[in-house]
Amino acid sequence: MNTTMRLSILGLLFAALMGVLLLRLWTMQVTDAQAYEERSLQNQIRVVNTPAPRGDIRDAKGVLLAGTESALAAIVDLALVEDDEIMVLSHSLSAFLDESSADIMELLENPPPDLQVTVAESLTDYQATFLVEHREQFPGVNIIPQPVRVYPEGEVGAHVIGYIGRPDDEDLLRENVEGNSFVGKAGVERSYDDILLGTEGVISYRVDAKRKVLALDSEVAPTAGDSLILTIDSEAQRQFQESLQEGLEQARQLQMQERADALAQKSIPERLAEAREEAEEAAAQEAAAAAEALEDDAGDEGNESSATSPSVDDDDVAPAEPEEVEIDPAEVLASLYPGLPIDSNGVCEPIQRVTAPLGGDAVVSGVEPRFLRLESVAEGEDGELIATVSIGNVKEAVEVNDSFAGTLQVLAITEDSIIVYHRDAWCPVRAVGTLIDPNDGSVIAMGSYPAFDPTVFVDGLSDDQWAHLGTINAFQNFAIQGLYAPASTFKTVPYVLAMEESYYPVDRGLGDKELTDDSDDAEDAEPTILTSHTDEYSCSGEFKFELNDGTVQTKRDWKWPGGHGPLDLHGALQASCDLYFWDIALRLWEERSDDSGIDKENLLQEYAREFGFGTKTGIDLPFERDGLIPDRTWFTSEQAADSPRVRPDGPWVGGDLMDIAVGQGATLSTPLQLANAYAAMVNGGTLWEPYVVDQVVNADGEVVDDHAKTAIRKVEISPTTVRYLKEDLQQVVNNPERGTGTSAFATFGDNVELIGGKTGTGEVISARDAEDFEEVDNAWFVGVAPIDDPDYVIAVVVERGGSGGRVAAPIARQMLQYLINGPDAVTPLVPGQEAD
Repeated sequence: MNTTMRLSILGLLFAALMGVLLLRLWTMQVTDAQAYEERSLQNQIRVVNTPAPRGDIRDAKGVLLAGTESALAAIVDLALVEDDEIMVLSHSLSAFLDESSADIMELLENPPPDLQVTVAESLTDYQATFLVEHREQFPGVNIIPQPVRVYPEGEVGAHVIGYIGRPDDEDLLRENVEGNSFVGKAGVERSYDDILLGTEGVISYRVDAKRKVLALDSEVAPTAGDSLILTIDSEAQRQFQESLQEGLEQARQLQMQERADALAQKSIPERLAEAREEAEEAAAQEAAAAAEALEDDAGDEGNESSATSPSVDDDDVAPAEPEEVEIDPAEVLASLYPGLPIDSNGVCEPIQRVTAPLGGDAVVSGVEPRFLRLESVAEGEDGELIATVSIGNVKEAVEVNDSFAGTLQVLAITEDSIIVYHRDAWCPVRAVGTLIDPNDGSVIAMGSYPAFDPTVFVDGLSDDQWAHLGTINAFQNFAIQGLYAPASTFKTVPYVLAMEESYYPVDRGLGDKELTDDSDDAEDAEPTILTSHTDEYSCSGEFKFELNDGTVQTKRDWKWPGGHGPLDLHGALQASCDLYFWDIALRLWEERSDDSGIDKENLLQEYAREFGFGTKTGIDLPFERDGLIPDRTWFTSEQAADSPRVRPDGPWVGGDLMDIAVGQGATLSTPLQLANAYAAMVNGGTLWEPYVVDQVVNADGEVVDDHAKTAIRKVEISPTTVRYLKEDLQQVVNNPERGTGTSAFATFGDNVELIGGKTGTGEVISARDAEDFEEVDNAWFVGVAPIDDPDYVIAVVVERGGSGGRVAAPIARQMLQYLINGPDAVTPLVPGQEAD
């Protein structure tokens, strides 16, 4: 093939290639131009999600408890901000918003996964307009409509409503939650969060090649979440919270008065002098014993070595010198110690948080205030910080969790400060209560004091607010999270057992002689098994029974010395006689191995669990706790795990079962469990699942979910037992001779005969002896009204409040006055009588 031919072919090949290229260029520029243009525009669109308004929360009468207001938020979209622009942007926003540049920088450096960072949640119209008009100065800043949560009633129902906050990592895994969302953190805000959330909207922005916002492209509005209608009556709730607050404050004042009375009888110097004398006497006795032991040792050695060694004379034995006696005033005086924390009114506070700066002082409150100085902070060998502090004339080194100066415990140490807790173990802590309808389990009111306003979480909680509210555990719903020994309010369980099983105590025949002498009559007394609920039992002040090793155990009734005298089952409940119910449990224990085929060792526990004790009620609120009804299996398991909740040695014994019968020992219940158990007892045996949300309503006002009333179980309890129980609960409040709640209800007014209830006093700190002013009790009352056909069951507990009849019953009295006689019939809170 000649050269000309080759060149022609090569030319044709190049021409063909050029033709293909030109055709492709023509296709791109003409035929596919629109598609490429659309793709180019798409690459310049930035999509931002906009939060949806949360659904409302309303009470049973439609009162708004939680709603939404519209606001404008400044949100930085970090996808539209260059790395070298972040620092300048933080300074610009700081100057414009009058916020800390460091705080804004921290937000921008730690963005959520969607890179949407909220730097201002409620802009003024001027601020929003300025940011829009000066986009070049604030790259990536968008103005987004932002729903803001509002709580018009403040603290009312706060523990039921809950609060909202920014999502954590777990929340962000949910499909409908973004970094700028608010999600429920407690209460129904949390348990119904998916319903309340709604559907987010979408805003599309057009941006240029440098990621600068050019214009709004499109917008899809968010859809509000569904709303909740609660069973809560906000007016009843308000009254309940006021009564709880007033009751707690009164309990603290009573505590201070008791301290003053105790000091009037014996002054602090006298108590300290007595304690020093006792300590010196004990030290002298120890020294004498040590000297005597040394003498004996010397004599023994002399006898053994007399053949080879000279004898040891008595004069050669140096007497042991007693060590210098030191006493701790805080330990000696206990609740009377003048350094315990008090508020500005001189009333006790259970706990205070005190911060001392390096080189500075902090006041540690008390009847006699003290000054805490942080002298220095150093690093220990293990890397932990050690603070040197001085209080008074005493200087010592402390680490985190150390206790010192009688009442202080180290919470935290930093390089320039120390934070301590200042504690009073005897001061009433909080008042808690719940009010339910026994006919369906609906909750009418529930809460505790101290409380909180959910609004603080919307506005943003300061470090000081968080520290204060966290220190007193104001955020927890103790009606479902607080675990307390139910004390004598639990006696209705062995009462029902006795009636249903025809199982009564053994009258040991000792009566008051058990207290006064060891005569032959007492020794020869024959025990009698009671066979009827009307048989009388000797409710003396003391109960003695023999243990397996032959030793005698003694338990004392709350009314000791003296006791109650002869009482049948009904009188025992009305007067709250411990002995009667102890003896039922002891008889169960003694007959646990009989041939009846009944598991008598666990019969009492079985009844308790039938009424819902020991398990969650299933209420539609988060973080509910189980409670505990102990038995041998639990005890053995705890003992094997070296649990501090049980004694380290010895088996499960009859005394443990006796403790359960009066709601003590390891028995634990929440206030809601107790109220729900009583509801089942007085309604004929139906144990309802409590609930606080009655209906779910959409944006058009249509009911999309109506709560189905759920019965957990039907407890087999005879109408006769129910009738007697209600009559006896009515006598607790209305029988002036022996009812433990009569004094608290003396000012009830009309319809007091419609009220029933049971008092209880749960031991928290026991006194060392009968005259010691150190006993601390939780005060309980459970009320039922109207007693003939109950619509309300109320449970109230005041932590470390004292006796149920004196402190808890008056709180419930106010609430029942409100419900039965109306708001205007509520009389001032006054203490009742000291009664279990």
